[in-house]
Amino acid sequence: MNGQIRVELEELLLAEKELTWLLAQLRTDEQAARVLYGRLHEWRGHSANVIRDQIEAFFAGLANRIRILEQQKAELIQYVELMKRTDAVH
Repeated sequence: MNGQIRVELEELLLAEKELTWLLAQLRTDEQAARVLYGRLHEWRGHSANVIRDQIEAFFAGLANRIRILEQQKAELIQYVELMKRTDAVH
């Protein structure tokens, strides 16, 4: 394996690990936030509705970011596999 390709591949594999860790942390944090959000069902009034709307917007944004990170991770994995195949040919 070419030294430069090996270093790049190692960096990409590390990036994949870091993305996996980040996604796991985001999901864990989201679950904790949803538990807290579940406690808001007792709140009443305009302020409670405003906060609920803000929290729901936050969850929607978080879900979108998680989806984007998952997509980027899948693309990274495909690129790593392509590099491995390319390196095996040379």
